[in-house]
Amino acid sequence: MEQPNNSRYFDYAASSPPWPEAIDAYTRNVRLYYANPSSQHTPGKAAKQRLLALKKEFCDMIRYFDGRLLLCASGTEANNTIIDGHMNMFPKGKLLIAEDVHESIWYAVEKYKKAVETIKIDHSGQLSVDQLEKALNNKPTLVCISHVCNETGVIHPVKEIADLCFSKQTRILIDGAQSVGHVPLHFDDVPFTYYSFSGHKFGSVKSTGGVLVRDDQFLPMLKGGKQEWGLRAGTEDVAGLAAMVAALKMSIEHWDVEKDQLKMLKQLVIDKLIKIPGLVVNSPKSSSLPGLLSLSVPGYSGREIVGALALSGYAISTGSACHENELAPSRIMLAMGRTEEEAIGSIRISMGPGTTGEAVDGLAEALLELIK
Repeated sequence: MEQPNNSRYFDYAASSPPWPEAIDAYTRNVRLYYANPSSQHTPGKAAKQRLLALKKEFCDMIRYFDGRLLLCASGTEANNTIIDGHMNMFPKGKLLIAEDVHESIWYAVEKYKKAVETIKIDHSGQLSVDQLEKALNNKPTLVCISHVCNETGVIHPVKEIADLCFSKQTRILIDGAQSVGHVPLHFDDVPFTYYSFSGHKFGSVKSTGGVLVRDDQFLPMLKGGKQEWGLRAGTEDVAGLAAMVAALKMSIEHWDVEKDQLKMLKQLVIDKLIKIPGLVVNSPKSSSLPGLLSLSVPGYSGREIVGALALSGYAISTGSACHENELAPSRIMLAMGRTEEEAIGSIRISMGPGTTGEAVDGLAEALLELIK
């Protein structure tokens, strides 16, 4: 299989190049299990059996044994499904939302303005568990956080947070778009209510994703057939799920080797760029994703840097790929206490299996030349 040259690709957090095994799984399953899993004929029943077997395989790999895997077309759809579905079922519900969540959750701050309270993050991007505990006294009906912040790579203590919410009998949605396939996941002892994920973030094909659900207390966003227990209408994508299973398997198998390599490459970037005047490192060394690095370069806009590096063939992003067309300070950077200049000058460098030390050297030299 022909492989793309991704040696200068530093935007894995936006979309990870698919594993060849995921592409193979997709093409094989789309060819063999073409029938509608809801059909009662033999090909339909075969597709249904394959669907169930793939769901079990996916859940077993992350030790998730006591709930359902609800398929969606993206992490955004998954988050919207739970939040809007919750508020439609509980019109007087209250949302408690962390300041560093992805836009697919943050939209609720404006949409349900009167129902939302936010949880602050500190200078290092960490959530205050003490503040969360106090906020739970206001009896929110749904807490929304990210497992890993998509902009800074900060990893939050989701077991501690989920345990706290469970003790208060409060539902919690955890956005796992940047964590599935990138950190070890053992969900048999993490009492979340909902956990969303996006396949193309860990090497599956695009338009695959889902949410792990431990209750059905939300109204479906899509209306139509009775697929997915009536919670998400639309014919299930067996081939897409097969690609996610293959991608997750490959990510888990390579994790132990990749994490040390990515930590080393991340530190290499910092060591080479630290000479830039006023450079701010926004990803704490001890509590952030090994392959994701957020930096602020005061005096420049992240958009300018991204565009200039693209001319040299390097692909990085501003704080979040969802903001590429906006020249505005990063919301998350401002929440961390960065100045507006630092927030506008934020960039995100994210690495993966295809990243080499030589590529990191080249990126650092290109960025240093640009700043000069």
